[in-house]
Amino acid sequence: MTNNLKIIYNAFDGKLVGNYHMKKNVCEILIKMPEEVINYTTKNCWFFASMEDAWAFTFRGNDLLDQHLIFLSDELLQQDQNQIQYTIAHEIGHVILGHRNSILKKQSKIEIKRQEKQADEFAEKFL
Repeated sequence: MTNNLKIIYNAFDGKLVGNYHMKKNVCEILIKMPEEVINYTTKNCWFFASMEDAWAFTFRGNDLLDQHLIFLSDELLQQDQNQIQYTIAHEIGHVILGHRNSILKKQSKIEIKRQEKQADEFAEKFL
């Protein structure tokens, strides 16, 4: 990892939980974003993916209090670099744009489609 990527990695302060490939991709896409997005994301988001040396994770509710959780699947991390980084940027877009999870709050299909379009537009700015 280059020095700039290491700075972003260190700013997460342990909130990148997964394999090296995932951590590197998260840092590489963030480095393309404005400083305020980097700062907000590293302070307020946790990224999770599988790890070679752990089958499961346990967190207390307070560990994630007022934080965002972004899960990156093994299947995603097996895709090409462009797809991985696009998806990471898209998910960061949902956070930065203040979108709500439609699982916890009933939303219309129109609202979900609008949010997905906005997250796509956010991701496209950085790729």
